Amino acid sequence: MMAAPVCLPGQSLPSILANDNRKTAGVLRDGVLTVDLELRKGNWHPEAEDGEAIPSYAFAEVGKALQVPGPAIRVPQGTTIVLRVRNTLGVAVTLHGFHERPGRNTDTVTVEAGAKREWRFAAGKAGTYLYWGRTPDGRRGNGRVLDALLGGALVVDAPGAPTNDRIFVLERWNGPTRTAINGKSWPYTERLHYAVGEKVRWKIVNASDLSHPMHLHGFHFSLDGQGDGEKFTIFDDGMKPEEFTHSVEVMETFDMTWVPKEPGRWLYHCHRMPHMRLPVPLDPADARIPEHSHDHQHMHDMDSPYAGMGGMIMGLTVTGKPVLDTETNWKPARRLAMTISNRSGQAGFYEIGLKDAVTGEVSKSTGLTGPLLVVRQGEQTEIAITNNTKEVTAVHWHGLEIESYYDGVPHWGGLGDKRAPALEPGKTFTVRMVPVRPGSFMYHTHWHDVAQLTGGIHGPMVVLPAGEKHNAAVDKSFLFSVSPGEPYGAGLLLMNGSPQPAVMRLMAGVTYRFRFMNITPSMDNLRVSLRGTDGAVVEWRRVAKDAAAVRDGGPQRAEQHVAVGETFDFEYRAAGPGELRLEALSPNDGRRAVQALVFAGQ
Repeated sequence: MMAAPVCLPGQSLPSILANDNRKTAGVLRDGVLTVDLELRKGNWHPEAEDGEAIPSYAFAEVGKALQVPGPAIRVPQGTTIVLRVRNTLGVAVTLHGFHERPGRNTDTVTVEAGAKREWRFAAGKAGTYLYWGRTPDGRRGNGRVLDALLGGALVVDAPGAPTNDRIFVLERWNGPTRTAINGKSWPYTERLHYAVGEKVRWKIVNASDLSHPMHLHGFHFSLDGQGDGEKFTIFDDGMKPEEFTHSVEVMETFDMTWVPKEPGRWLYHCHRMPHMRLPVPLDPADARIPEHSHDHQHMHDMDSPYAGMGGMIMGLTVTGKPVLDTETNWKPARRLAMTISNRSGQAGFYEIGLKDAVTGEVSKSTGLTGPLLVVRQGEQTEIAITNNTKEVTAVHWHGLEIESYYDGVPHWGGLGDKRAPALEPGKTFTVRMVPVRPGSFMYHTHWHDVAQLTGGIHGPMVVLPAGEKHNAAVDKSFLFSVSPGEPYGAGLLLMNGSPQPAVMRLMAGVTYRFRFMNITPSMDNLRVSLRGTDGAVVEWRRVAKDAAAVRDGGPQRAEQHVAVGETFDFEYRAAGPGELRLEALSPNDGRRAVQALVFAGQ
C-alpha cells in the first residue's frame, strides 16, 4: 500500500524530505539488492519544513516520501543490484551512475514519461560513487533547474572496510543559489557531535553542478580516497595526504578521516562565499514562502547564526578534555597588535596594521592584502585585534589548530557557555594561540561580507618550525584575492594585493620557497604557473599542501590548481640568470595577475 504524500497546509505538492543517508534503500537478499525507485515532483524545503518551498523533481522509494538527496544505495562488494524505476514526471529522464564500477559516464538509461524500466548490474569495485538524473525541461528561465536535486550516493564497501561512517551529499539549486548538505542549509543542517580522540569517517559526494572547496575548521584530515563518479582510488596507509581544505569537483567524491583533538564548536563548510551566506530572496514564481516563515534577521536564536551565515555549512560539537591550555602559566613569548581600519579616502577599502609589542616592528597592508603574519610552532602567542572600522567583523585563522573560542567564528566558536564574540567597532579582542604545526596558512574575515573579504581583511600567515627565523630573502608568500573596485576595478584578480606587483629580484642558484594561498571569494579553479618569457612552463618541486608535507615526487611542471582555501608550498631554484613570470589565471573568464621574477647571476 502506497504511503500518503507529506503535504503542508495550503501546499499542493508533497514535501521533499531531507535524507541523512543513514539508511540504505531496497532489500538485500542472497547477494542481490533490489531497489524500487520513482521520480516525482515535490517542494524542497532547504531550511525550515514550513519555510520556503522550492518546486523540484526528486527521487523516492516506491511508497515512501520524496528525498533530497535521493535514497542512498550501499552494498558490499560483489553484490548485484536490480533496479526498477518508474517515471511519473511529464518528461523523460536520463539516469546516470546506475551501472558497474569502474564505468563510463556515457553508460546511461532513459526512462520515458510515465514509463517503468528494470535492469540489473554488478556493483563492481569498492568506492564512493553517485547517481543522478537529467530532464529536457530541467533548465528554464534565469538558470533555474528543476532536475538539480536528482542525485544520490551509491557506495560499494570493500570486504572488511569500516562502515561506521557518514555520507554527506552536496547539492545546489541556482535560482537564486541555494546550497545544502544532505538536503538542508545552515542553520538547519544536521548538528554533529563527537568526542576528543574519536576517529571520524566521512564520505563526501558532490551531486551539484559546481565544485566545492570543503574546509574543516580546527583540524587536519586524512584523504583516504577519491573518485570522479566512475572510478575510485583508495589510498594505501602512508600515502594518504593530510589537508584542511579539499575541493571536490562536479560529480566527484572523496573519503576522509579525522580525529578531533580539541573540544569546542567547529564548522565544516564550502569556502565559496556565495555558498556559505544566507540566500537572497527567491522570485515569487519559484517558491512559496508562508506568512509564518522564520525571520532571517533573528533565525529563532538557533545557536545564534550571524551576519548572513547560511548554506553549505555543518556545525560540529566536540566534547572532552582540552589539550591546548592558554590559561595556566600563560606567558606569551610573542605579543602582536593587529589593527583593522577603513582606508582614508577609499570607501570599501580596509587596511591592516601589525606591530610586534616586543621588537616594535611595524608592517602594513600591501595594496589590498594584509601584511605577512609570522609566528612559530609551539610558541605562546597573543594577537590583540582592534577594530577601527565602522562595521562589525571577525578574524579566522584558516587552517590553524587552536582553541575553538579563538578560531574566529563569533557566536558559534567556544566551549560550553563560552562563546566567541563578534568584534564590534572600537573594540579589541585578544586571541591566544600555540601553533601546533609549521606551514602556510591565512587569516581572513569570517564575517560573511564579500565587501570585507574583497576590501582587504585578509593576509598570508606562516608558522615557522620551532626555533627557526624567517628569512624573507628566500621565503616568498603569494596570496591571491579579488578587488572590490577602484583603483584596480571591480573583480580584478590580485596577487599580494595588486594585479601586477612590482618586479621581484632574486638570485640564480638559490633555492626559494614559494607559498601560495587562495582567499578569493569564489575562484575555485585558479591556475598558478611559473613560465619563461616565451611562455614555456619551467619545473619546481612541491613540498607541502595545507601545511602538511607531501611525498617528494621530484621536479614537476610548474603549474598548480589552487582552490579557494587551499595553500601550497613549492621550492624553485633557477639554474642561471633570466626572467620568469609567475601567473595566476582564472580559466573561466581570463582574469589574471602577473608577478615578474628577475634572477641575477651569483
